[in-house]
Amino acid sequence: MQLKSLLFLISCLLYSISYAQLSGTNRTDVINEDNIFLDGVISDYYTGDNISGVKITATVNGKSFATGTSDGKGEYKMVLEYDKEYTITYSKPGLISKIIIINTAGVPDIKRQRVPDISAEITLFKPNDCIKTPMLDKPIGKANYFAEKNVIEWDMVYSRPKLSAVNEMLDECAEKIAEQESAYNEAIKEANKLFSKENWEEAKKAYENALTIFPEKPEPKEKINLINTELNKKAEAEKARAEEKARAEAEAIAKAEKEAAEKKAEEEKLAKEKAEKEALAKAEAEKKELEKAALAAKKAEEEKLAKEQKIAEAKAKEEALEKAKLKEEAEANKLAEEKAKEEEKDALNKAKENEKAKTLAKEEAEKRAEQEKEALKEKEIAEKREKEERLAKEKAAKLAEKAEKERAENQVIISEKNEEIKQEIVKQAITEKSKPAQPKGKGSITIKGSNKGRHLYTKPNKYRYGKGPRPQKHIVF
Repeated sequence: MQLKSLLFLISCLLYSISYAQLSGTNRTDVINEDNIFLDGVISDYYTGDNISGVKITATVNGKSFATGTSDGKGEYKMVLEYDKEYTITYSKPGLISKIIIINTAGVPDIKRQRVPDISAEITLFKPNDCIKTPMLDKPIGKANYFAEKNVIEWDMVYSRPKLSAVNEMLDECAEKIAEQESAYNEAIKEANKLFSKENWEEAKKAYENALTIFPEKPEPKEKINLINTELNKKAEAEKARAEEKARAEAEAIAKAEKEAAEKKAEEEKLAKEKAEKEALAKAEAEKKELEKAALAAKKAEEEKLAKEQKIAEAKAKEEALEKAKLKEEAEANKLAEEKAKEEEKDALNKAKENEKAKTLAKEEAEKRAEQEKEALKEKEIAEKREKEERLAKEKAAKLAEKAEKERAENQVIISEKNEEIKQEIVKQAITEKSKPAQPKGKGSITIKGSNKGRHLYTKPNKYRYGKGPRPQKHIVF
């Protein structure tokens, strides 16, 4: 008998190693005392995968009784004492918490050794828009002592309506999420097709449509960033080309203006030289005319003096004989004198006209000089503008080259993504052909039979070695 007890204790100790023992009483220390062993496993509601690292907190009258976390298999265990009401909370960051109550009060001392252990299988899930979390702020299940069966098991009057409401809500959420997943996958499939065809604007709209379904998904954001980069670099390249074209046109205009300014300056220079030559020739001609007039006046004066001398001599010699002729010669002299005065007057008028012409020629020369100055100024402005346009053109060319280089780098990334998308489309097509029809929803309340592998005690039981009670059933919360 002692050997059997020893072997049983060793087997219990080895079995308990695979479970996450909460803080508090150790099972091996109280295996022969009056208590209830709580075993459980925590899993994902939708996938069924066990969840490790879930924090489990048991309180009694608001004070901590035991704490711990689920192990790598999502399992946990603890010891419950009689005459206590335990509030047990299951929580993990990123998941919605759940609460259950296990009340061990009301069990007569004489019957405590025959009360079966209890199991609590908990399912957790991530929050989303359709899950009404206030529904889970209160305990979802409650276990009480049932004297007629001598068991502590789940109070279905309390628990079933809450489970039904939660499961109904989760079923609806599952259907809604399935519809959203389907719509999202279709949106992504269509977006990927457009992306592979480089139809950027439509692909961007399709990815944005996918984000309206699941705003946190990274794939649409990544693709939109790639598209924006491509569109921006393309726009930059087009802008650079447009600016280059505009600068080339402006450069051509500046060059034409420069050539026109140079031509105008040359014409002004030639016109000035011509005007100066004409003014010089005119001045020479006027000078000659003045000299000619002066010679004529001098000649007339000399002729006058000669005639007067001749007349005087003739008068002296032939005064008597030439009295009649004297009057005639005097009149002739008078006419000659008047003629000389007239010629002198004409010469003076011509000199005045020449002086006026000189003034006009000077003014014309000054005007030509001012025009030449303006032409040179325009030429300098044109040369400056041409230089600025040339520098701007070189800068634009560098920017265009940089934009094209960055766009080429983005094209490499896009090409890689396109290849990934094409492979993904092929895989999706193969998967859709081979995928069987999936049933919708999830069963509302699951009542499972005794799972011997999940509980600490199987035959022989801790009392009477096989004749004592075993776990009857457990419910999935």
